[in-house]
Amino acid sequence: MDELERLTGRWWDWEVRRWDAAGLLLIADNDLTYHHAVEVTFTDVAWVACTDLFHHPVFRPPTAGEREFAREVAPEDEYTLFTWDAETATGAVPMMVVAQGVQVREDL
Repeated sequence: MDELERLTGRWWDWEVRRWDAAGLLLIADNDLTYHHAVEVTFTDVAWVACTDLFHHPVFRPPTAGEREFAREVAPEDEYTLFTWDAETATGAVPMMVVAQGVQVREDL
């Protein structure tokens, strides 16, 4: 989770750019109108709870309840739970992705 936690506070706007068999791709920047500076790709995704557009995410370790839920969704030894809190149009909401891996590309 350290790779994601270091992204906290660096970019304001985040959106889901793609979600298909290849994985879940999030992009971010301080203004997504013309470009983005970071891409976060979750691979072999088993579960997603994420809005299409969110702001100011705080990437964090999962709670005990979130870990318990993730164990029901996918085998713990094959998948990792990634969690964060973010501002959305409806307020602050927790988000999570259960996936086999994550890749972060910066300075695009």
